[in-house]
Amino acid sequence: MRFAVIGAGSGGQCMAAHLTLLGHSVSLYDVDTEKLSKLQKQKSITLENKLEGTAEIDRITPDIGEAVQDAEIIMVVTTTDAHGTVASALAKHVKTSQAVVLNPGHCGGALEFTAALKKAGLRGLPEIAECPTLIYGCRQMEVGHIYVTGVKKSLLLAGCPSGSTENILRRLRPAYPQLKAASSILETSMSISGCLMHVIPTVMNTNKIDSGEAFDYYMEGITPHIARLMEYADQERVAVAQALGVRVKTLREWLQGAYGLEPDSLYNMLQANTAYRGSANPKNFDHRFVMEDVTGGFVPLSTFGQICGVETPVIDLFIRLAGLVCGKDFRALGRTAEALGLAGKTKEEVISLMTA
Repeated sequence: MRFAVIGAGSGGQCMAAHLTLLGHSVSLYDVDTEKLSKLQKQKSITLENKLEGTAEIDRITPDIGEAVQDAEIIMVVTTTDAHGTVASALAKHVKTSQAVVLNPGHCGGALEFTAALKKAGLRGLPEIAECPTLIYGCRQMEVGHIYVTGVKKSLLLAGCPSGSTENILRRLRPAYPQLKAASSILETSMSISGCLMHVIPTVMNTNKIDSGEAFDYYMEGITPHIARLMEYADQERVAVAQALGVRVKTLREWLQGAYGLEPDSLYNMLQANTAYRGSANPKNFDHRFVMEDVTGGFVPLSTFGQICGVETPVIDLFIRLAGLVCGKDFRALGRTAEALGLAGKTKEEVISLMTA
């Protein structure tokens, strides 16, 4: 197949190399011309650990039109706070025959992406799908060298509209057989887990980050009490999903399915997850664990809670705390009802829109 990978961060480089090693044709795009210049000189990306090999990428380009012109599937692997910008740039080039997959969409990704394409003037929409999280666990050792800590054994995907899910899965399964059909983008949006494991521990380790201390993020940065706060926020997420008519896995259930962990307390499961071991901590607060996961995770979860009348006090607390630490109004920057195209809609209307 012919893929375009939008975003050359660690996840995008990992995906581009993995797809190439599987025998597919890949175009890789990013707005970071300095990084692309290094990749163009190297011509290849090396994967280490859970995935191994060096892949020579077919096309590496700073031109998004060139990247997607002959692609069957466009894999968006940027941070979710860039989805609106990416959609606006794609609007001039994307075709109805193509599928756009958000890796990840986080909470409300397909809604925001669709709204941004329409705002940019696109009339004929492509099929759009989202996964709740990235299929890879990985980090960049240096540009063109990715250390892969894990590949998820199972991951949900939903198309928008819902009737497109099976068609997109049929096209993707040769590369990603572990993808499973979700009932709708309502299920994938409510199945997010990353923001729970990123926002709360990062904010709770403010003193370590401010002092420049290096620590193993999941192993040392999450203590039993921090894990308890994560569980409280997870209970709120599950309650919002239930109010919207969706049964989603708890964070512990998700970890068990994604990584094959034995059921235990959340703290013990995280400590036992070798895929998380050795993950570096954020060096500052201008990091996706805050910028992406508050705006694309906690804010929309709170928004959906408001729409369906479910209180989310712990999630709201960390939106506020993160904003105070960073000096930003994350409510205004995040996926509000207006940004998601849900302003003024009732719970029933939201359910209907997201399950259509």
